[in-house]
Amino acid sequence: MMNKINIFFLICGLSFTSFINGQTLDSLTMDSLRNFEIRMSGLSQNMVRSYDEDTRLTSGKQFIRHMARALKINNSYFFNFDSLKTVLIIKAPDDLFRIITWNVATNDEKFRYFGVIQMNPKKNKTPDTKLPIYKDFYPLIDRSDSIQNFLFKTVDTDHWFGAAYYKIIKTSDKKQDYYTLLGWDGCGPKSNKKIADILVFLNGTPIFGAPVFDLKKKNKFYRMVFEFNDKATMALRYDEAKKYLIYENIVPDKQLNTGNFEFYFPDGSFDYLIWKKGIWEKQPQMLNDFK
Repeated sequence: MMNKINIFFLICGLSFTSFINGQTLDSLTMDSLRNFEIRMSGLSQNMVRSYDEDTRLTSGKQFIRHMARALKINNSYFFNFDSLKTVLIIKAPDDLFRIITWNVATNDEKFRYFGVIQMNPKKNKTPDTKLPIYKDFYPLIDRSDSIQNFLFKTVDTDHWFGAAYYKIIKTSDKKQDYYTLLGWDGCGPKSNKKIADILVFLNGTPIFGAPVFDLKKKNKFYRMVFEFNDKATMALRYDEAKKYLIYENIVPDKQLNTGNFEFYFPDGSFDYLIWKKGIWEKQPQMLNDFK
């Protein structure tokens, strides 16, 4: 379990380097948000560090209540929550929204994921009517254990495929914006997952999953999910300069273990996808110069 927690902390550290607060908040708002941040900071440590599961779960419930109250404060979008070191906060490239994700460890060496999409209030108006397009924020309910056929399914915020997100990539096609979310999931005692999911807003409603991953199979995938041994490290990243979505190939250690993902390991080879006409299209040649 500590191995999974250490991986999660590493991901948290990577994400915080990309979030910068460029908005000035008034002193009353700052004081209110700092008070919530102080309360949540202690709870967030309990959620992942306490050896007692009841303490972790109780702290998690209290954390959710405080987070919901904090996000209802005007302009809370522009507050960084910098002291919440076990919480991932990443902004969309166009600053339309940010996603906040966190988890609670359970005794069966899994994580329960929690999250919220918070919209940027400065962009949440229609040009003609000045009415809000979106809600202020959307809670995410992790249902990953109960989603059937998850590689080919669209889900809403109440049926979220939970993960700790560390990267958002924006692409567009025919006036529709697509946000590709890269995440990590410590899904079990012997395996982890890397996930590339899709977020779109349809009439102001966030929806996860879309048939945009062309991996040269019979059908297009709605999301990519890679499961592998929990001691292994698998690369899933975006090359900003080349616009490549890169993933490391994973294979079983022997043929007998095909489909048993605790025995899957990276083989050192990399494939990549390029966004073309609304599709993440897998390229025929493997990537040779990945660093």
